[in-house]
Amino acid sequence: MERLAHFPTFNAAWQVNSHHTLNLSFNSNATYPSYWSTMSQIYYSSAYSEIWGNPLLRPSKHYDTSLSWLIKGRYTLVAFAKICNDYAVQLPYQLSNRMAVVMQVVNFNHRNVFGLQAMARFSAGAWLNGNAYVTGMFISDKNSHFFDLPFNRTRFTVRMGGNLSALLSKRPNVRFSISPTFQSRSIQGVYDISGIFSLNASMRWASANGKWNAVLSGNNLTNRQIVTHSGYGNQDFGLRVRQDWTTLAFSLIYKFGNYKAKTKKEVDTSRMRK
Repeated sequence: MERLAHFPTFNAAWQVNSHHTLNLSFNSNATYPSYWSTMSQIYYSSAYSEIWGNPLLRPSKHYDTSLSWLIKGRYTLVAFAKICNDYAVQLPYQLSNRMAVVMQVVNFNHRNVFGLQAMARFSAGAWLNGNAYVTGMFISDKNSHFFDLPFNRTRFTVRMGGNLSALLSKRPNVRFSISPTFQSRSIQGVYDISGIFSLNASMRWASANGKWNAVLSGNNLTNRQIVTHSGYGNQDFGLRVRQDWTTLAFSLIYKFGNYKAKTKKEVDTSRMRK
């Protein structure tokens, strides 16, 4: 007889008054491993690196809950917990009997994340507006059957960022936007992940009639990269991952014709009135 899996979802909102709203949510789900990761073959990606399949992989079970407090429609405080049993991810392991690094998708006992987040929207007339957030997270990774190197590791991580948009001039219409993101050091299993800082920015000019727009944008201006290192136990393995190259782009946009919004009939709600 097949076992049934239950993954409920719950959401409740309470508007205390016009300035305060509370929201409680709970979500659960399962993530199944890819077909190729469950094969028993060994793939040789280089003379030193091997990719092992894992036919014993199990689905990951996720349970996420959060309590958010919206204050005056501008500020939000969130307490959250993410519980994941049988969390699956690919990790490296350096063999002790020969020069080789094994990359294999494995199941953790759990990966649990508990945190607090604060978000705010701000503005100064029509000249300045934006948003900012800061998140503090406590991460707990445990795997009691990772080759001969079981681990139970914890780490506190901070993530912050936002977006700032400033109107530099009305005539001509010029607006500048900047979006920074920062994350402190973190972990993933036996990996230590370095801090990350990225920066995107753009400058937009619009003609007086709104038909012409010129945009100069830059993405990943800090040439972001993720540096990971495994120095746990007898391991000494590092990897540098570049997300994207720094890019600069210039766009010139012209709007043809005059857009007119379609006239819509009002919905007749008279039958809903008492």
